[in-house]
Amino acid sequence: MSRLFFFLVSIVSVILAVAVFAPGLIPTAAFKPRIETAASAAIGREVTIGDELSFRLLPRAAFHVEALTIANAEGFDGDYLMRVTEADIGVNLFKLLTNAVEVDRFVLTEPEINLARKADGAVNWNFASSGDAEDAVDNDGARAPRDLRLGDVRIVDGRAHYSDVAAAKTYSAEDIDLNIYLKSLKEPLEVDGRMIFQGEPAKVDIVLTNLAAIIANEPSNLKLDVTIGAAKAGADLKIEAGESLRYSGPIDVDTPDLPAFAALIGTELADAPGFDRLSLSGEVDGGADALRLTDAHIGFDDIKAEGVLNLNWSGAKPKASGVLSTDKLDLRPYMPPPATSSEGFPEWSTAKMDFTSLRNVDADFDISANTIFLNDLEIGESRLKLRIDNGRMTTDIPELAIYGGQGSGRLVVNARGAAPSFSGNLDMNAINTQPMSLDLLKHDNLLGLGSLKFDFTASGDSQAAIMSSLDGDGGFDIANGALKGVNIAKIVRAAAALQQGINPAALTTAVAAARGADETTDFSELLSNFKITNGLVNTPTISLNGPYLTMSGKGVVNLPKQTIDLRLSPRATTTVDGKDGRTVAVPMRVGGTFTEPTIAVDIEAYLRSGGVKQLRDLIDGIGKQAPADGDEAAPDAEPQEETPEEKALRAIESIFGAPEEETPDQ
Repeated sequence: MSRLFFFLVSIVSVILAVAVFAPGLIPTAAFKPRIETAASAAIGREVTIGDELSFRLLPRAAFHVEALTIANAEGFDGDYLMRVTEADIGVNLFKLLTNAVEVDRFVLTEPEINLARKADGAVNWNFASSGDAEDAVDNDGARAPRDLRLGDVRIVDGRAHYSDVAAAKTYSAEDIDLNIYLKSLKEPLEVDGRMIFQGEPAKVDIVLTNLAAIIANEPSNLKLDVTIGAAKAGADLKIEAGESLRYSGPIDVDTPDLPAFAALIGTELADAPGFDRLSLSGEVDGGADALRLTDAHIGFDDIKAEGVLNLNWSGAKPKASGVLSTDKLDLRPYMPPPATSSEGFPEWSTAKMDFTSLRNVDADFDISANTIFLNDLEIGESRLKLRIDNGRMTTDIPELAIYGGQGSGRLVVNARGAAPSFSGNLDMNAINTQPMSLDLLKHDNLLGLGSLKFDFTASGDSQAAIMSSLDGDGGFDIANGALKGVNIAKIVRAAAALQQGINPAALTTAVAAARGADETTDFSELLSNFKITNGLVNTPTISLNGPYLTMSGKGVVNLPKQTIDLRLSPRATTTVDGKDGRTVAVPMRVGGTFTEPTIAVDIEAYLRSGGVKQLRDLIDGIGKQAPADGDEAAPDAEPQEETPEEKALRAIESIFGAPEEETPDQ
């Protein structure tokens, strides 16, 4: 018994001695060719290691390798796929005897990884298969490991570079520090760590549920939580690897600084209004260069939308498409700001407008919105089809609810050239003209339900330039409305009263009252057609029909100068329908500016129509009149002499309005 005990003790002592001293006596360099050959056979690439190869048994079996290199795939630039300065690999020898590899320590120091994708889609990280995982053998006939277990696995101070020739993009990461945990190929692979990605700090937390499935090109699940700069992304995806990457599942992305994030992924956004923030969530189905998001919730700047979104970033410029709905579609941040003025209609701005945001992305959307904000316009429930192609935006609006009415239209903005150009058309029916005139003309003096048709073209990089280049044609028809601030029928009747020798002072009072804020010219129909050439709106036909009044006319509105020159021929009657009553006709003129429009009797036309005698009688009558009651000069007051002609002129101006200066180009 004692001999047996002594023998066992001796055997243990020998084993311990070999474990302690043998690594220094074994020529580890002799194993180098076998290790390189086996590794090369396993991944289908040439693997080389430096001469500094060492091995120890205690306190645990481990290899130390320097200058480990994995060759690049044939046809790709660069000599290597991966190069590692140092690798410390600790293995469980007893597991290795059972044809399994259990790594309890795996530290890669300063690894450098170069990934590439060619124009035809080929990638350099697809390793050659060596047969079924259960039966794979190396070149010496030894059975390949059936399983892999990782213990302390770390990447220290690594670098990675990715070049995508097909998409003309490159990405790089520096200072990569990662911790990796893998209990078994069939159990979750966990990765967490930090790096500098494209110059921005990044943090990753990844769980891949089954690495063995990925190696066998079978589906697996991936959970990730990634932060890059200010952008954050989370996902729980089903992954299918192979020749092409596929993934599906819920995602959540938030990029509070969209231009910075776009630069990170290789897309430069033009410095233009909007395009500040983007958030996405929903069910994704995608690949390496495109995705489709269903049940999507999208936040773009201040726009919140839901629906289906497609994104493709395979080209030099990203493309977005889909079917979306939103409560409020606010387009004001992407449009030139409207001119503002504290009083009246604002002057056209000469500030240069910026449409370069249209060059940031291509798009094709079908959008439904409850409300659309477009500068001063507030549009109701509508549907539009939006397409952006290399800086040219086409918006078709088959359904448009605006100012209580309905309509359709089209708008094309072409920002491909140095100066943008515009074209489009608008067809609206049953619109409430009062709020529309308030938004567009800055006054609410036009009431009624109207229809409008308008086709136009223009170009220019400022509001002033656009107004000066505007061409087009159209027409409007307003029913059951009124013109606030003037009673044309009263003015006509007052001017016609000259023929009956009415007191001029009474006429002055009547005309002034007819221009009062509470006065209106009611009509059953007001219509006109127009043609626009270089900003000059020519209206060859103006027609108004209403109680006690009918009117025709024509004229010019100068949009660049914001002036008005309309010649009207109203006919007032003493009966509502114009029958069985007296009819009087006095020509009138609308002039002034958008801010201060004027309306008065057209004295030139009046004289041409036979009003000379009435004016002469008016002047004679004023010259013979005594001062009105209360107008006698006080005894001590300085006498103020006014000639009969001056009195006549003042009275005429009160009735007819001061003479208007002719405006060139009107």
